Amino acid sequence: MHLSPITVSAIAIAAAYLIGAIPFGLLVARAVKGIDIRTVGSGNLGATNVGRVLGRPYFFLVLVLDGLKGFLPTLGFPWLVERVAHSVPGDLPVLAGLAAILGHTFPVYLRFRGGKGVATSLGVVLALDPISCAVAVLVFVAVLWTWCYVSLASLVGGVGFAVAHFVRDRAPFSREHIAMSLFSIAVVGLLVIRHRSNLARIRAGTENRANFGRGRKRDGSGPAGATPPATPPRSGRIGTTLLIVLGFLGVVLIGGTLLVRNAVRSIEAVAGPWALKETDRVVTGQQRVDRVAFATGGDCLAGICPRYNTLLIYRVDAAKTLHAIAETELEGRPVAIVSLGTRFAVLQRPPGDAKHLVPGWCEVYDLAGRRVGSRITAGFYPDDLAASSDGRLVYLLSSGRSEGDEKKPLATLEIIALDPETAAARPMGHVTFDARDDPERVSLSASGQYAAVLLAKSKRMAAVDVTDSSHPRLIGHTAIATAGTPYISQSKDDDWIMMPAGTEGATVALASPHASDGLHRTALPSSRVDYLVTARETESALEILQAHPRQHEIGRFPLLGPFNLGHTRPTGLAYSPERGIIAVATRTGSIHVVELRTR
Repeated sequence: MHLSPITVSAIAIAAAYLIGAIPFGLLVARAVKGIDIRTVGSGNLGATNVGRVLGRPYFFLVLVLDGLKGFLPTLGFPWLVERVAHSVPGDLPVLAGLAAILGHTFPVYLRFRGGKGVATSLGVVLALDPISCAVAVLVFVAVLWTWCYVSLASLVGGVGFAVAHFVRDRAPFSREHIAMSLFSIAVVGLLVIRHRSNLARIRAGTENRANFGRGRKRDGSGPAGATPPATPPRSGRIGTTLLIVLGFLGVVLIGGTLLVRNAVRSIEAVAGPWALKETDRVVTGQQRVDRVAFATGGDCLAGICPRYNTLLIYRVDAAKTLHAIAETELEGRPVAIVSLGTRFAVLQRPPGDAKHLVPGWCEVYDLAGRRVGSRITAGFYPDDLAASSDGRLVYLLSSGRSEGDEKKPLATLEIIALDPETAAARPMGHVTFDARDDPERVSLSASGQYAAVLLAKSKRMAAVDVTDSSHPRLIGHTAIATAGTPYISQSKDDDWIMMPAGTEGATVALASPHASDGLHRTALPSSRVDYLVTARETESALEILQAHPRQHEIGRFPLLGPFNLGHTRPTGLAYSPERGIIAVATRTGSIHVVELRTR
């Protein structure tokens, strides 16, 4: 029976709650001393109370166990869901982590009366945002060292995590990041609610200070006149303590070793005649990279970031790794980029509300990120950009009136003659579209004689004859495939074009690899399209398809996050047939370089 990703995710969230609800503090206290930890000390199930009653080693033991029941479901369940359902919702890690925290705080096994959730929250935030988690730990240690109140340190540490998250995230309430932002707020709120009694005792001066020793508490709490026993500790207790400490260090050492080995391991996969290997992965520092394009035969790569309005340019060396050349701030929000051979053309919309008042534009940049020539007007609400194989014709697609403003011009595909070296531009011809539809993407056939325009509202594809660039003609419409992936449509004269589909994801076409070395030395000929590579945005993978005689999957290449764990969402692809490499832009702001070689 095949389970949907939503069903499997719901099961994972329920399992995260049940794991989070395991009362390790209660179980450890019963196993070690045969007591109910809820009846001694502060009555709390957490590591702090266990440490006060049983000693420092058991504090660390419960701290680690409670942390793991937050860390492991948050990090591991999305991976399991992806393996079972082949797709994972983007917010599942946050939901699984929140479920684990709620399980610890309101455990079903103990009639929903649990701990305060500090250690479990620490494990969750370590999996979700290690950098902000490190800030929280530093704040916790500083407050604990200064005032010796674990409860106060926990609260301030939670606030430190939230502050670090919002400082680092420039768009915390965007669609991609809102779940994490709401989680940060919820964790702080939950910590405040669960620590109300501690705050009241701090104000009254009766809160216990941190003291995990076996003797009298530093603040004098405890029975009046009580004297700690003078009997020396038994050797068995020393052995148990040493065993626990050594076990903890062993777990840290083994886990750290596995994490480092996993981080340096190159991702590899096999698909039909191809062997795929990741040769580089660059963290750009941007929150998102949408599109990428190769220039100069694959020796140079550029990408656009629509969050910070940035153009990134990299050199691709002989080992197929990236080296930053330029990071250029753009005046508009970039929506598309194409190669012009030794230049890049970037299509931009005006930022903010200015996009409703003035048209967009296209600009040409050299390989050092410097603008060449003047702006090329691109119409209101520009959406996409294409270029001829020699870079001397560009095709600008704009939505115009289709965005809802009746005063704007009709949606248009405009053809511009362009000198790539000087960026001198001359309008050639254009074709307009029905105001009731909204053109979204444009692609050219291999010969450059035809264009396919995706119409978003009607879910159709408009075919345009651009053989005569001065008089382009709309020659027909066809429905797009509502499922599956983009596919190749081939004509009798061996011309072909990439047809859009209803699913998201960029796609590139491949010819068969040369038997000699697995590399492509020339561009794709118009008659040779044997394979497709498409980005599965919701599945964190590249899907490799055989194009003929029928389209079917022959393999997948996983795209993983930091330390080769978790997942990342691909947003754009570029293919260099000369170098035999694919560049993958991601929603998290990284760029992956994948080499294709013959098996």
